[in-house]
Amino acid sequence: MKKLLIMAMLLLGIVAQAQERETVYVTFTSKVSGETEGVIKSYPKQRETHLSEPMAFRVRSQLKNYMLTYMHLNYNTQMLSQIREIEWNDTMEIIYRPTSFLNEVTVIDLDTMLPFVDETTAKAWADTMVDKKVYFIDKNDTVDGTLRLIQVKYIKYVKY
Repeated sequence: MKKLLIMAMLLLGIVAQAQERETVYVTFTSKVSGETEGVIKSYPKQRETHLSEPMAFRVRSQLKNYMLTYMHLNYNTQMLSQIREIEWNDTMEIIYRPTSFLNEVTVIDLDTMLPFVDETTAKAWADTMVDKKVYFIDKNDTVDGTLRLIQVKYIKYVKY
C-alpha cells in the first residue's frame, strides 16, 4: 500500500511537471512508407511496457541528408518503474479538438518549413523540442472537422 501511494505521488508530480512545459503544435501531411522527403508515419511493435500502440514519425529529407525521429509512446508506468526511473514524458496522450482549435494556437507547419530546411537547421529545431510538450497533427487524420493531436517526443537524430 505504501509503495502504491509513493508511486501515485510520483506520477502526480510527473503529470504536474508536464503541464508546466511549453506546448508546441506541429502540423504536416504524412507521406507513405518509402517516401524520401517529408513526414512518414509508422507503427512499431507494441511491447509489454506500452499501454497503447506506439507511433513513429520520421521527419526526413534524403536530399538534405537528415532524419528526425519522433515517437508517441504511452508506457505502463508501474511496469516501467521496475526497469528505470519514470520521466515526465513517459505518459503520452492522444486528444481530439475541432479544426477551429488551430486558430487559437501557434502552429508550426512542416509542409511549409521542410522544403527550406537544411540538415543543421533541422537538427537545431529538433533539439529545441526536447523539453517541450509536443503534439503532432497529421492533416490526413482530420475527419469531420476533428483533429487528432498526438503527443510525441524527439528520440534521436540519425544521419544517412
